[in-house]
Amino acid sequence: MVSTSRAFTFKCSPSLAFSTKTHMDTTPRSLHNPFTSSASRSPPREASQSASGDGSVAVQEWQAWGTSSPLPSVVARIVEDLKDMERDTDAHLSFGGNGGKLKGEFKIQEDKKHRAMYQALGDSEQKLQFFSARQIACRLLGSRGYLCQKCWLPLEDCMCSRVIPCKLWHGIRLWLYMHPKDFLRQNNTGKLLWQVFGIEAATLCLFGIPEQEEIMWNAFKLAGKSNVWCLYPNKNAVSKSVQDAFGQGSWTNFEGTETMNYGNGTLNFVLIDGTWSNSAAMFRRLKEQAKSVWGEEDISCISLSTGASAMHKLRPQPSWDRTCTAAAAIGLLSELQLLPNYNSCGLDEQAEAIEDALVILLEALTTRRLRMGRSITHDIFEFHGSTVRSLLQAKKSCGVNFEAQNYTIITSQCKGPQYPPKPCCQALKEFACPFADDINDEQTDCAATMFSYINLYGKYPPGLFASQCRESKEGLDCEQVLSPKASPSSSRGQITSIPSTFLMLTAAFLASLFHLF
Repeated sequence: MVSTSRAFTFKCSPSLAFSTKTHMDTTPRSLHNPFTSSASRSPPREASQSASGDGSVAVQEWQAWGTSSPLPSVVARIVEDLKDMERDTDAHLSFGGNGGKLKGEFKIQEDKKHRAMYQALGDSEQKLQFFSARQIACRLLGSRGYLCQKCWLPLEDCMCSRVIPCKLWHGIRLWLYMHPKDFLRQNNTGKLLWQVFGIEAATLCLFGIPEQEEIMWNAFKLAGKSNVWCLYPNKNAVSKSVQDAFGQGSWTNFEGTETMNYGNGTLNFVLIDGTWSNSAAMFRRLKEQAKSVWGEEDISCISLSTGASAMHKLRPQPSWDRTCTAAAAIGLLSELQLLPNYNSCGLDEQAEAIEDALVILLEALTTRRLRMGRSITHDIFEFHGSTVRSLLQAKKSCGVNFEAQNYTIITSQCKGPQYPPKPCCQALKEFACPFADDINDEQTDCAATMFSYINLYGKYPPGLFASQCRESKEGLDCEQVLSPKASPSSSRGQITSIPSTFLMLTAAFLASLFHLF
C-alpha cells in the first residue's frame, strides 16, 4: 500500500532416588554456543549463599524462578552434593559463561565425579533425570544473586517494571515444556508467557523432572485427550491447522466463567521450548507418556498457518519451526481469534500483550549487548533461546552512520524518571523522520541500529518508545516534521506504509544475535 503521508513504524549419585516411570534413551551432550567468545564471556562468579546461609535451595527460592511446583527432590540432592564437595575440597564453586557453567578447578573435579555417577546409573530414565537435575542445579546456583528471578536477565538489566500483566482467557492453558538447557537463559522467550499471563495460565514443565511432568500429565488426564494439543511441526506426525481443529464441531461454552478452574473442556496447549535437536527427544517423551496414559502414542499436533499475520510480524515468509516460543503462542492466539467460536474471548489483545513483552525483552538484550561492547550489526546466527531456528534473512548494512548522529535532539527533551510521552515521541520523530526511508527498508538493519544507539545514549528503559509512541496502525506520521524541508516532487514524498510491527521485525532480528547467558 502506498501512502501520501510519511510514516515510520516500530512496534521475541547412585544414592540419589530416581523415578523409573518411563524409559527414554537420552544421552547428555554439550551444546555448542556460536555466540560466546573469550572477549565477551561473563567473568567467573562465586556461588552466592541462599537466604538460609547454608547454600541450599529453599522452596520459595525455587518457585520465584517461575513455577508453583515443589522443589524437585533430585535437584535438591545434587545441590547438596555440590555444596558438600565444595566443603570437602580446597576448590570453590565458581560459575561463568552460558548456562551457569562451572569454572576452574572445581569444575575439573566435579566433572569426573558426575560422569562416573552418570555411567553407574541403571537405565536411561535414571540417566535423563540425573542429567536434567544437574543442569538445573548448576543454573540455580550460578544465577543466584546474578539474574532477576522473574525475567531471567542480569539484575542491572531487569525489565520487569516494563512488562504489563494480562489475563489469559480461562478456556486456554499453556504448558511450557522446557529443556533444562533453556532454563534461566536470558534470551529465552517462553518465560514471557508466565510473566504476562501468570504461572497458572502458562505453566513451566521441565523435561526430565518427574514432579513437574506428573503435574502436567495429571492436568491432561483431567482435561481429556481431546483437549490436549502440541504445537510441534513434526513431519512424521499428523498435524491439523487451527481452523481444522477448532473451527467446526461442538464447543464448550465458558461464557460467564471468570475463575481459573482448569478441568474438563479447557484447551491445553504444549509448547516445546528447546533447540530443534532437543525438541525431537522431548516430543518422543510426550508420545511415550501419552501411550502410558491413553494406551496409544498419538498426541494431537497443531501447525500454524504460514500466512498468519502474527507470524508475518517476525519474518516475511514465516513457518512455525522458524520462530520463537513466544511468537508461536502469539500465532496460536491470533489464529484462534479469527474463528467465530473464539472471537469474543479477547485473544487478540492477549497476543498483543505477548508481542509487547517480546519487544521489551529484545530491547533489553540489545542495550546489554551494546553496553558490553559487542556488535549488533554482523552476520545472522542461529538463536538457541527457544524452539527457534533462524528468525530472519541476513540484512544489508545500513547506509546511514547512526553512530555519528546527534542524539541530544531526543535526550534533551525525553527525560526520566517520568519520560512524558508527548515530548518523548515528538523528539523521536524529529530525530528519526529524516531517515524514514532508510528505517522503513526491511532489507537493511537501519531500524535496529538506530534504536540501539537511542537506547544506549539516552539510557532509556526497555520498551519505552514501543509502548508510548503509537499514532496509528501505519506508524508515526512524519508529514508535519518534514513538510517544510521536503519538496513535493521529491521521491521521498511518498513511502510504503509499513504495518505497526516493524520494531517487532527488527527485534526478532536482534534476538538472533544475542546469546548473553
